[in-house]
Amino acid sequence: MHKLFIDINVILDVALAREPHLKSSQKILSHIERKKAIGYISAISCTTIYYLIQKESNPKRALSYTRDLLGLLSVVEVNKKTLERGFELEAKDLEDGIQMACAETCQANYIITRNPMDYKNSPIPVLSPAEYLATFTT
Repeated sequence: MHKLFIDINVILDVALAREPHLKSSQKILSHIERKKAIGYISAISCTTIYYLIQKESNPKRALSYTRDLLGLLSVVEVNKKTLERGFELEAKDLEDGIQMACAETCQANYIITRNPMDYKNSPIPVLSPAEYLATFTT
């Protein structure tokens, strides 16, 4: 069973019904929900997800959605060691470096994102939701 580290953009596609990415992102989360893969997010993702949903919708919906995610996905802790590793990975953006470090921490098989260029130096293979679905699901 694959361990999938899920980038924020995939979750927001579902939470905010963002087309044209909604369907493939929904299928990734459904795949995890059906226990066909194990899903992970970083602790820092939770606050960002909450913030962006409440900005587009409202705080109550954002809190409910973020809580529901905790029932679906495991949360990877961010600590000093994670931050230092994130710096070492020399990502374009510090948040992306921390995401890669978290994917390493949970020993993810893949990072699932719509922005593979953000993970150019990733030690973990990077796939879009559509690429993962086309390669590993039926």
